[in-house]
Formats: sequence, structure tokens, C-alpha cells
Amino acid sequence: MGVAAVAFLLGFGLMLLVMLPNLWALLAGVVVGGAAAAGTYGTLAGREQSRRRLSAQLDADQERLRAELAGIDQTVRSRSAQLPPSTKGQLRMMVVGLEDIVDRWDALSRYPEHLDAVNRTIHRHLPRTLELFLALPDSEKPRHAVEFKTQVGLLAEGVAKTRDTLVSKNLQALQTNRWLIEESMTDPDEKLFRDHGL
Repeated sequence: MGVAAVAFLLGFGLMLLVMLPNLWALLAGVVVGGAAAAGTYGTLAGREQSRRRLSAQLDADQERLRAELAGIDQTVRSRSAQLPPSTKGQLRMMVVGLEDIVDRWDALSRYPEHLDAVNRTIHRHLPRTLELFLALPDSEKPRHAVEFKTQVGLLAEGVAKTRDTLVSKNLQALQTNRWLIEESMTDPDEKLFRDHGL
């Protein structure tokens, strides 16, 4: 083999060494890529676990509130003779409204101030109001009926506001959905002409 051939082979070998990836660079790429993939998987898995925990918490809250409402409803029905006649219907309608709100608990979770208010109403305010009035001697109840009726009215007003908020948000979501459907079904060229009055 001539000197020129040996020089060519050495040059070609050096060129191949330069062109071939460095083993350490390959190893570093695999490690960094693997770490990035693991981080992404961890983030996604963490979000899913968080979503499941939140969903389980909402379900547990919903069941607890349903049980408390059933107890309140039972008290209103069984002790109805001791309640002022003007409040009986209002109390029953309030329980029905609260049941409707609890059925939409997932939607309400986006409004923490309403969520807390409903929790307090079912867990503390409504049972306490009933308990205090029913604990009065029957002879004293007519004298304090106006105060009881005022408290029930305040609670009913709060329940109505929360329910109205939920319904209006559901209507807004429904309207937004209609706009999205209309947008996706409309030919873009036709929309462009219509938007420009042509």
C-alpha cells in the first residue's frame, strides 16, 4: 500500500471519528431525555392524582351534606306543628333549593364563597336556627315567631342567591356552547362576508 493510500485511510478514519457521535454525548442525551420524560410523566400523573383527590373530596362533601339535609328535612316535617305556619313552606322550599345546589356541587366548587356559604347554612345556620326556636317552650313560640321568620327569610334569601348564581352560570355555559357549535358549523368564507355585511 502506498503512502497516499495510507494517508487517505487515516484521513478517512479521522473524519469518521469526528462525524460519529461521542459516546459520552449520547449517554448524556439519553440521561437528560429520560429525566425530561420522567418529569413530564410525573407532572401529568400528579395532576391526575390531584384531580381524583378533589373529585373524591367533592363526592364525600356532597354525601355528607345530603345526609345533613335529610336530617333537617326530617326535623321540619316531624316538628311542623311547632313551627309558625308562615315558615313551613319557606323551610321546605329552602331544603329543596339546598338539595338542588348540593346536586350541582361540582359546578359550585368553582365559586368558593358560595361553597362556604352553603356549607355553613346546612351544617350550622339552618340547624341552629331550628334548634333554638324548637327549644323554646310552646307558650313562648308565638311571641318569638317574628324573629324566627326573619332568620328563616335571611337564610332563604342566601340560598336563592346561590341557586340563581348556579343557574345563570349554567345558562352562560349553554350559550357559549351554542356559539362554539355555530362557529364550527359556519363556512369561514361565508362568515367573513357576513361579518363585513356582504
